[in-house]
Amino acid sequence: MGRILLAALVALALAACSTGGTTSPSVSAQPTASPGVDEPVASPSPTPTSPVPPGEHAAAGLAFVTFPDGADDPASQIFVVEADGSLRQVTGAAEGASHPAWSPDRSQIAFGPAKVGSSALTGQIGVVAADGTGQRALSVGQNPRWSPDGTRLLVQEVDDVTSEPLSIWVLDVATAQATDLGQGFNPQWLPDGERISFRRMVDTDDGSFADAIFVMTLATGEIEELGTESEADVFWLPDGSSYLVHHDGALTLVEPDGTRPFATGFAPVISPDGTRVLLAYDFDEQAIPRLAVLDLEGQTVWSSAVGQNATWSPDGTRIAVEIPVPEPSIRILDAATGETVWEMDGTEPAWAD
Repeated sequence: MGRILLAALVALALAACSTGGTTSPSVSAQPTASPGVDEPVASPSPTPTSPVPPGEHAAAGLAFVTFPDGADDPASQIFVVEADGSLRQVTGAAEGASHPAWSPDRSQIAFGPAKVGSSALTGQIGVVAADGTGQRALSVGQNPRWSPDGTRLLVQEVDDVTSEPLSIWVLDVATAQATDLGQGFNPQWLPDGERISFRRMVDTDDGSFADAIFVMTLATGEIEELGTESEADVFWLPDGSSYLVHHDGALTLVEPDGTRPFATGFAPVISPDGTRVLLAYDFDEQAIPRLAVLDLEGQTVWSSAVGQNATWSPDGTRIAVEIPVPEPSIRILDAATGETVWEMDGTEPAWAD
């Protein structure tokens, strides 16, 4: 595998993200038209009554990235918030770490290279046990995503020598064996762990290039095309039967019995139980995304917070977001109201799915 091209491919279509000054994302059947919702509409789905489980810190179990105190020319490292609110450093080798991703059973954390001070290859993928032991490098790559059974990682990478398009690989965590799945980018596991979705460049009828969404069955290599809308992304609900498609600033919900417009917005993050969607729908004066939570009917639960790199707590009661300015920090939100319940220094928050 070659060195990774460190560039995330994100389609944010700003013109369609604005809702004309309203404080809520669009829930109209026409995804670019704002319905002018003035107040959040209560979700009919059950919502938690408390943002924090009894006896547990608001940020408990959150992995994040920061620089160790007192280190000379430090590389960034991964820390975890304990149940009592104390911080525990997980990675510790000189090469450092960033972009934490919990394994499904919370026994391991996959990570990328340090932000600064790293002696590792650009795009190095590593893994460490949750107790901080056994840190090791696996391969080069970008954006590791755990398989549902916690045995493999999906990564994308590019050969800087040949300048070939991005390709997709599966890494066996135990052996570090890498399997090439061919050209593609933004790979994601389907909940069954037997299939993945990804984007790949294709030829069009007029001789130009676009990208399409595909689903691959890993055991057979069989590939099915989901759609050919260029710069579209897919986000799977936990049961694997439905998914959101983001394209041109609009979100569409594809269900077994049909397809319907969902909302105007971008960067959706689906709750662990699949009943709610956090999304960004605009930017504030500091260019930080404005956030809202919607239920699956497209009704607004709240739209009163800002942040990026959002992650849901495993029980769905809290949402951690990164606030990039004036100094990078992490804000813990009550998932039922959007109110801030805790704030701390750090970047790249990650809770287990």
